[in-house]
Amino acid sequence: MPSYGKTTGQIFGLLAAGLMLGLTKDRAERRKLLEESDALWLKLDRKQLYANLERLKLQGLINLIQKRGGNEEVRLTNKGRARALEYHLENLKVDTKGKWDKKWRMVLFDIPESKKKIRDSLRRKLKQLGFLEFQKSVFVFPYPCEDEINFIINFFNIPDHVFYIEAPIQPDKELQKHFNV
Repeated sequence: MPSYGKTTGQIFGLLAAGLMLGLTKDRAERRKLLEESDALWLKLDRKQLYANLERLKLQGLINLIQKRGGNEEVRLTNKGRARALEYHLENLKVDTKGKWDKKWRMVLFDIPESKKKIRDSLRRKLKQLGFLEFQKSVFVFPYPCEDEINFIINFFNIPDHVFYIEAPIQPDKELQKHFNV
């Protein structure tokens, strides 16, 4: 994925947050996305914002639509939507603050050999997020992450090959030690 300057990255962050609002079921997570987006919006340098929006328009990543009252609406093109989703995937994090609820989150998958690159990318992403590889296709994590996993599953278009489970694991002393919970 290409690297972006600070302002362009922030624009993609805002646009990806808008896409995530449509995928997120949890009200608290939706509220958090809105608050983070508002805070980011207020920090943007307007001159850089408009220059970057023009550049993104020239690259075919967004459309700028004139509205009544002189306002402009920013809409992602299909190419821009894909780029924003890539940006969000690249910057995806799972909240590990708060007390552990004593449930384990497991991601199990059986992805065919014909999708080996996707399978390897999923493994890399789970490790990057802090999951422990319990077995070759079973990863474990102590904190809630269903929305993040659903995003990853949808991004890679592998809903029939991946399962998300919240359940106790016994014995779990080694897992607790690994995750320091």
